Amino acid sequence: MLYLVRHGQTLWNTEARFQGQFDSPLTNLGRDQASRVGRALAAEIGVRSEPIRAYVSPLGRTRATAGLIGQSLPMRIIEETRLMEVHFGEWEGLTRDDILSRFGKDQSIRPLDWQFQAPGGETLDVVLARVAAWYEDAETPAVVITHGVISRLVRGLHAGLSHEEMLTLPVSQDGYFRLDGGRIEFVPAP
Repeated sequence: MLYLVRHGQTLWNTEARFQGQFDSPLTNLGRDQASRVGRALAAEIGVRSEPIRAYVSPLGRTRATAGLIGQSLPMRIIEETRLMEVHFGEWEGLTRDDILSRFGKDQSIRPLDWQFQAPGGETLDVVLARVAAWYEDAETPAVVITHGVISRLVRGLHAGLSHEEMLTLPVSQDGYFRLDGGRIEFVPAP
């Protein structure tokens, strides 16, 4: 079983900026979200003889989220670069309006996967290959602390979804996804 967590809200989330592999700090709400997710995970997973394995993206916002979750749930952290958010190249730190004003309204940009078309950024195929390689290697049970786009791809791989279906999956910072036997269930963190 995998317990899939998106990092708590960040300053740039509130500004609708593409963080990619840049970082911004967790907001007060983001810290609260991570703490609540930690308590919810601890209630579900229960007392264990050893800390649960936790695959964590090495970016600051995911490490901060892991630290807050770890206050409720003992975890053995494994930093996993393959779980880093998509690299948005020249678009990192920008809003969609910034991107359209600086780079023009390119009619070739498709609405569904447009974030994979950033100059100097990663393509969907590249990101999906690194996430799929991690997914094949992942040992369970484990907590996975990652990012919005990566969460979609992990769930899509788990359920055998098409690219289009993966990219339209919802993301949340107020709970976690339980992935078990091809099933995916969202568990809210009260």
